[in-house]
Amino acid sequence: MNEVHLGLLSTSDIRITMISNNTSKNNRLILAKRPEKGPVTPETFKLETVDLELVQDGQVRVKVEYSAIEATMRNWLNEARSYIEPVKLGAVMRAIGVGRVVESKSDELKAGDLVYGLLGWQEYWQGSAKEVKKRDTPPGGRDFDHIGLLGSSGMTAYVGMFDIGQLKDGDVVVVSAAAGSVGLIAVQIALAHPKCKVIAIAGSDDKCQMLKDMGCHVALNYKSEDFKQKFKDIGLIDVYFDNVGGEILDMVLGRLNPHARIIACGAVSAYSAKTPYGLVNYTSLISMKAKIQGFIVMEHAHRFAEAGAYLAKLAKEGKMKYDYTILEPKDGEQNGLSRCVEGMELVSSGNNVGKTVIHMSRSDRKASL
Repeated sequence: MNEVHLGLLSTSDIRITMISNNTSKNNRLILAKRPEKGPVTPETFKLETVDLELVQDGQVRVKVEYSAIEATMRNWLNEARSYIEPVKLGAVMRAIGVGRVVESKSDELKAGDLVYGLLGWQEYWQGSAKEVKKRDTPPGGRDFDHIGLLGSSGMTAYVGMFDIGQLKDGDVVVVSAAAGSVGLIAVQIALAHPKCKVIAIAGSDDKCQMLKDMGCHVALNYKSEDFKQKFKDIGLIDVYFDNVGGEILDMVLGRLNPHARIIACGAVSAYSAKTPYGLVNYTSLISMKAKIQGFIVMEHAHRFAEAGAYLAKLAKEGKMKYDYTILEPKDGEQNGLSRCVEGMELVSSGNNVGKTVIHMSRSDRKASL
């Protein structure tokens, strides 16, 4: 069952000084076979149970509580040149997550600390304390905000809009996958500039209505029969926050204002496609003196503190409403590992709202929800 949690809900601060950790086993999903072009298959991952090693000096053991599902994770399975090496066969599937330290032999972290990092699809992560970052959940926040609004999604939207898109008042802004984990934040950043005209593109009438309720001037369902005509009716574009690539990107290229900026954030339409869409209108970048620029958000880490403060301010002012699609462990199961591939499929198909998160540990549910 999917559970959607809306916004930043208040929760009591949890202070844990000592945690009993009697387990000696770790359940995890490893990459068993690289998928062909198209969606992942049941043979892609394999569930295995391994013994936990003793925690060494300088190390911590973390119980993974929430694991983020990102569209780009599909790319991490491909053996191709990219900004990060592909997941190795036999390795735990890479994933950003948050969890609680349950055992520490490090002066930097203690049992009970909330940490963030590449924790993977597993119940426990163990390694150097320097490989994870301590996080404090602000008043009114939730632990999983560190992998959503205040995590990679929020940082990506902020850096994309301001550093790459150079957003300014009066811009006509289009955001694709506007109800997704990054798009939902990008839309509201643009709406915070009252002179901007914001056009959102999403994959259902319900999502479009949600985006209109947020204040979007136009919200278009790309699956509707008259989408292409309605898209032409919006006029020319100054900033396009691209999360999908493909045909919609090509349509935008044909509707650019002079000196337009295209933020190449993602291309979810191509990640699982057997035959990616070929662009036709790219020469308009020359005639319109426009630019298209990709970016990797971790290369802009120096901007994260400012971005977090900005997004928290918008949330406090009621100008940032953020949703999560949270997949809970199935009945009778103690972890959420069986929901991970389902989460990837939800994101790939666009059937999620906001950030898709796997609740990895059933035992922490009362404490964290």
